[in-house]
Amino acid sequence: MPPARVARGAGLDSSLARQMLGLQAALGNRYVQGLMAQRVQREAAAPTATTRRTLRQGSSGDEVRELQSSLNARSDVTTPLEVDEIFGPITARAVREVQSANPPLVVDAVVGPLTWAVIDSGPGVTDNTVLAKKVFERGSAAYDRGDFAHAYDFFVRAHELDPRPGILFSQGQALRRLGGRREDAIRCYEEYLATGHGKRDAEAQQHIAELRGPAQTGVAEVDTAAGKALFDRGAQLYEAGDFAHAYDEFTKAGEVSPRPGIVFSRAQALRRLGGRREETIALYEEYLASGHLKRDAEAQQHIAELRGPAQTGVEEVDTAAGKALFDRGAQLYEAGDFAHAYDEFTKAGEVSPRPGIVFSRAQALRRLGGRRDEAIALYEEYLLTGHGKRDEEARFHIAELRTQGAEP
Repeated sequence: MPPARVARGAGLDSSLARQMLGLQAALGNRYVQGLMAQRVQREAAAPTATTRRTLRQGSSGDEVRELQSSLNARSDVTTPLEVDEIFGPITARAVREVQSANPPLVVDAVVGPLTWAVIDSGPGVTDNTVLAKKVFERGSAAYDRGDFAHAYDFFVRAHELDPRPGILFSQGQALRRLGGRREDAIRCYEEYLATGHGKRDAEAQQHIAELRGPAQTGVAEVDTAAGKALFDRGAQLYEAGDFAHAYDEFTKAGEVSPRPGIVFSRAQALRRLGGRREETIALYEEYLASGHLKRDAEAQQHIAELRGPAQTGVEEVDTAAGKALFDRGAQLYEAGDFAHAYDEFTKAGEVSPRPGIVFSRAQALRRLGGRRDEAIALYEEYLLTGHGKRDEEARFHIAELRTQGAEP
């Protein structure tokens, strides 16, 4: 959540002063002190500063985003909100909750000076169980709409707030449905089993077995047949555009019946999936090292594309190459292909390093989901550059990722 903005403008009138006395009588000095602190800051501010905007249903913009973020951080609000900058009926319900919990605020879903004062004073005493429930509900909503990457991030944060066994199971479910994160999914299910919760042990064990696939028997005919069945299933998923699960099936096929062509297929699936460039290059190189030869030219071509142009040391040349890569990444980002956008932004930063590219890489990872810690690290790297232009945005995104787990 970003630092609360202070209200600015003319001094408090007598009507507002009377309302403040009512607040003081009902709540003590905390909120009134907040208002008075704002007044001191107002008086020190430039005379051109504007009064904080009153928000109501139908409002939109950055202040609505800040409001939604603040409400999500409060235990006296049980309604989880998508931080979408749109003051709709669900945001109105959350505002009524904070107003009801803080008399003598009028319960009208209008965020005026007194409601802002309560919100800006901070979340107060927090109940992590309540906060975890809200975050988990956001994860469930993401899961239901098929956004398994952000669902996983929400579930991780919910478990940080309130470590319940069922949340570990939900993490495993999200990763299994996401695909391409097989070992992580197995780990989540195993952690769930280790809690001794018991309620979904059979399901967890079944999913672990499916994710691991058949073990090698040592009988060549049996293992070859099992590998072929897994490979064929992966090929069907690949043709259907499900590259994440295709990668998983190819990986299982290679574990039971290792063949160079399967390594190439794993690389192909990861390349089409995007966002995992170094792993993909390593797989193509592993294929080349096998001496299989049949698809060496393809593998070398893909490695060159994934690596992108090397720095020449000529500023004009490197700047032009970086701009072309960045522009391609921006097009992919606008098309919703955040994984490949991330790859292009990364290549752009390697050939022509600029702070704004670091910010764009962070944006792509945040929108991709499932890689919360990496996104936070990139936003922090951007802040360390001292670029300044998008610092407020970077801090907001870091706070959302840390407190909510995800920001789709």
